Amino acid sequence: MVRAPVGYRNMKKDKALPDEVSEAILDIGGLERLSSNIPSPSVLDRQMKTHHALSDKTRLKIIWSIRCCDLCPCVLKEFLKISDSKLSYHLSVLEKAGLVSSCQEKNWRIYSITVFGREVLGCNTIRKKGTRRRD
Repeated sequence: MVRAPVGYRNMKKDKALPDEVSEAILDIGGLERLSSNIPSPSVLDRQMKTHHALSDKTRLKIIWSIRCCDLCPCVLKEFLKISDSKLSYHLSVLEKAGLVSSCQEKNWRIYSITVFGREVLGCNTIRKKGTRRRD
């Protein structure tokens, strides 16, 4: 067995790391190098919000619907067959993640997918006719 890299040696005195793990850590430059490859806290927070937003089937249905065209909550509520409070919660999660945005037009709130939302869904950035660009 290869000696464990510095910082890992005393993890368990009676256990050595498997050769392939020790060699892999040494090959990348040690634990410090491994640590430097982890994104900043702000990037991790954004990824966490994005993954949380996309981890729910209802939210996925909402974002894919809004991808087709801008929609108001009354259409989404009827289409998804969910309560006002559930829809409001899900739209809030999507908005906080930066996947959708909304604007007030007279008595209506209109939701649109953002450029980031399109990127996350793997869609092209060309907008469908009748939709607005919201960042």
